[in-house]
Amino acid sequence: MTTRRDAIRALAAIAALPLVERLSATELDDVWQRANMLAEPRALTAPEYHIVVSAAERIIPRTTTPGATDARVADFIDVMLADWYDPPDRARFKAGLHELDQSALKVTGRSFVQAEERQQTQLLETLDRELAVRRETREAGADDHWFAVLKHLTIWGYYTSRPGIVEELRVQLVPGRYDGNAGY
Repeated sequence: MTTRRDAIRALAAIAALPLVERLSATELDDVWQRANMLAEPRALTAPEYHIVVSAAERIIPRTTTPGATDARVADFIDVMLADWYDPPDRARFKAGLHELDQSALKVTGRSFVQAEERQQTQLLETLDRELAVRRETREAGADDHWFAVLKHLTIWGYYTSRPGIVEELRVQLVPGRYDGNAGY
């Protein structure tokens, strides 16, 4: 029986190539170094950061392997938003977080972070279904929707983190780098 995590793992492997092309290994390592040094969020406010923590953990929850929180995905997302996303994209993402929080208040009577995990998951699944419809109908900007960006960055952050690579994918990290075109 395939679990949601198995499906995400397979999708991450398929999605890895375009992601890797976007940032070099050195640039990605730099993002993770900055994420690991974060004392406080740079692109997100504290409440927005906590929404990202909760949402990312619902997307990739802790099971027998680490979840998004263990991998510090929210820190990765904050660095990406601060250093790699332009102000309009960052503003759209932050507006989406506000929209999610307002939806949670309307549906549960609580903020997204204070809602029960089951309720958080239901809210995110609703967004995921809406995003799927947008993509199926080839709606312009569907891939730029804030929730698409959240999912993308969550999966990218998780599967490029040490816990994602070592404990989830079970890849043995080898120090150094391989250069197939090195002179002799």
